[in-house]
Amino acid sequence: MVEWLQKLLGKKPVQYDETAYWLQYQQAGARPVPLNTPLEAVDFVVFDTETTGFDKNKDRVVSIGAVRVQGGQVLVQQSFECLIRQQVEQGNKSAEIHGLLPSEIRQGIEEEEALAHFLRFIGNAVLVAHHIGFDIGMIKQMLKRQNLPEKLHNQLLDTGRLALRLEHPFRTPQPYKQTDYSLDSLGKRYHLPLEDRHTASGDAFATAVLLLKLLAVARKKEVKTLGDLLQEL
Repeated sequence: MVEWLQKLLGKKPVQYDETAYWLQYQQAGARPVPLNTPLEAVDFVVFDTETTGFDKNKDRVVSIGAVRVQGGQVLVQQSFECLIRQQVEQGNKSAEIHGLLPSEIRQGIEEEEALAHFLRFIGNAVLVAHHIGFDIGMIKQMLKRQNLPEKLHNQLLDTGRLALRLEHPFRTPQPYKQTDYSLDSLGKRYHLPLEDRHTASGDAFATAVLLLKLLAVARKKEVKTLGDLLQEL
């Protein structure tokens, strides 16, 4: 009966590819990090994407960089980086930002392979990025192109928003400019390593260092658990 109605109405049920990496990721998502976890015990994965532009519907991810943060340390030995093969339109100027030439991008791995590696790396960790909405949006488009649900189950943390909330609590509003919370501006205030700026791995590492410095500020404000931290947002 359901199939007959669908045929009559011209609607087809959405079917998702149950690939091994997606099933593994779903299983990890069934075990989110408990909100009462002390900050020093939280598994954070800080990541960044480099793209062909800023249009989530049209542009593509050409590079992903990620690094794990645990116990007050950036675990450089637990890092992830990949170059993704994409077709770059003639005249695209994104290389002026991230430095990746079309000839280099064509030598990357396939998008599905990159996505599989990334999902296996992040598992159920708390995902962290600077202005995370854009990066998550680009990852969701990668999921969509692989006929997978456009949803990441991980808890999310935006270092830009966290810095703003820590420096300008709701109770004591002060004037500020959005540009004060760019990675470059925060890099100057918090003395971050910005030598590899606008590379996925370089920005991920700088954001990871920023996260540690913001967590130190948060602890002074009696933020002790993951739940306390997320509540700040």
